Amino acid sequence: MSAPRTVDGPGFRIRFESLPGYLRAFVFDGTDSLAVSMAYWRMLGDECRATGATRLLVLEELQSTVDIADIHPLIEVMAEGGMASVRIAFVELLDDIAGSEYGEILCRERGITIRTFSGEDAARRWLLYGD
Repeated sequence: MSAPRTVDGPGFRIRFESLPGYLRAFVFDGTDSLAVSMAYWRMLGDECRATGATRLLVLEELQSTVDIADIHPLIEVMAEGGMASVRIAFVELLDDIAGSEYGEILCRERGITIRTFSGEDAARRWLLYGD
């Protein structure tokens, strides 16, 4: 375990915390867009590679949402960033569960193991123990 650290991204912040068995990333303090989502997924991929994390819990608390039409390029960025080697639990803390679930389907088609949740407890259980 390590102390949480917060890094600034272009239009958002991420608080990283290494916990037993997984990396926790809280994405906050911004407004979502394709550019913001692409940037934070790149940062998440970089952090996973730097720390050797193979399990990632992402909590997203950004205003607005990415348009459905922009999800395909976002999934491409995730695939290029090596997210297929990481098990991801994605928690949508605000309101875009439907868009996140659509993204989950596209991720799975690209070999990325991800599941969308509306709460952290269920996400953590799935991340650590599976279905």
